[in-house]
Amino acid sequence: MKKGFLLVPLLTSAVLLGGCGNSQVSHSTHQNNAVKTNKVADQNNQKNQSSATAATTTTASDQQEQSSWNQSKNQKLASFMQKWGTTMNQQYKSYGPGNNTNFYGIAFPQQFDQTLLKVDNQTVSMKWSNDGTGNADYNVVAIYCDSDTAQPMNEHLYLFTFHNGNPVVLITQQTNGNVTKSANNGPDDGLHFKETANQDLSNGFKAIANGKTPKLNGQKTSNNASQNSSSQSDAPDNFPADMQGTWYTYDKTDDKITSITISGNKLTDSEDPNDVTEVHKITDSEKQANENTNPSTIDSSKRNWAYFNHINGWLNVYGWYQSAGDGEYYKVMTENINGKDVPVLAAASGAGIWLDNNYYRSQDLAQQQQDTTYDGESTR
Repeated sequence: MKKGFLLVPLLTSAVLLGGCGNSQVSHSTHQNNAVKTNKVADQNNQKNQSSATAATTTTASDQQEQSSWNQSKNQKLASFMQKWGTTMNQQYKSYGPGNNTNFYGIAFPQQFDQTLLKVDNQTVSMKWSNDGTGNADYNVVAIYCDSDTAQPMNEHLYLFTFHNGNPVVLITQQTNGNVTKSANNGPDDGLHFKETANQDLSNGFKAIANGKTPKLNGQKTSNNASQNSSSQSDAPDNFPADMQGTWYTYDKTDDKITSITISGNKLTDSEDPNDVTEVHKITDSEKQANENTNPSTIDSSKRNWAYFNHINGWLNVYGWYQSAGDGEYYKVMTENINGKDVPVLAAASGAGIWLDNNYYRSQDLAQQQQDTTYDGESTR
């Protein structure tokens, strides 16, 4: 009987112990499952955070590339200009706020507001812009000039701009004239710009602005009137900005005032309005071919064409098919007349660059100064 009583507590203990063990195992299993669930959740959170970070980084990168202008694009332009300048045998420096140009005494961007600025003879506004946006007609994001290394009177000033949201490269080589903005500005005053004709430069800036890699095709032509090498044969070559407009002189032979009008690449004499000289760019090889052209095979549509040379400070206009002679010479000077600085256009010809006429902006001055010659002018 005692043994029977002893078995009951032992069995009960075993049962209790067995029940307790199952409870601990179940609790442990729940804990492990919870840990695993938390780890999976943490891993998912980390992946989501990484994806979010990557998305944010990608978005920021895309936004930077899609913005009109930024520091990254500015650095790409600096590298491009170094390579492009080498192809042109020119050396350019970058300018901006706190580091102004000295382009014949003009300090950009500091003097944008003080300067009468013109593009294709139309008055415009220009402002410096870090991102290519702004309220000006032309928002300037970069300035490059070769004033430190160029030959005298042969400097190039390039403005990299956004005009109506589009990337546009402007150039000027204007050497003189009244460029300061004032209430007394005349129609020919101002600093005159035009869009560059160099496709490498234009396309390179557009590519950089659009987040692409710029390419160089080796085009060795600028807007320099003295440049006789061009990949764009027969392209117009405009007269300098300070020569544009109508000029008057006194014709002693006929005792009357005559005039010449210069517009773009054309020069028209009032004595023969149908005889218009058109100046175009020309390649060296084409120049040689033209000089040896048989008169019977001359292209009649180019009989009035000419091209530019620069000789001793004069702009030489030489006939497209001309093989002898010296062509016509033009030069704008500033002379003091009646106590005022006045532009005078000298026209000359011949081997000695002998003066033919001095032209003035008004008929009254042409009449008044009809017998006047100036220092440096040679007469026959």
